[in-house]
Amino acid sequence: MTPQQPPVPEPARAASSPKRAPRLGDLFWVGTACALAIILGGGIGYALDAAFHTVPWLTIAGLAFGVISAVLLAVNQFRRYL
Repeated sequence: MTPQQPPVPEPARAASSPKRAPRLGDLFWVGTACALAIILGGGIGYALDAAFHTVPWLTIAGLAFGVISAVLLAVNQFRRYL
C-alpha cells in the first residue's frame, strides 16, 4: 500500500491571464455612478441647508462628499483593468 500524495495546487490564473479592457457598459456605469454620487451629495446637502438654515455650508459639504465618493468609486472600478 502506497501513501496518498497531496494534490499539487494549480498556478494562479489571475497572474498569467491578461486583464480585459473596460467595455462601453463599464464606462457608462462608472460615469453614471459618479454623476449620481455628486448630484445626491449636493441634493442631500441642499435639503439639510434648507432644514437647518445653514446656507451654503451643508451644500458645499454634500458636494465635497459626492465628489470624493465619485473619485473613490472610479478608482475602485478602474483598478480592475490596470
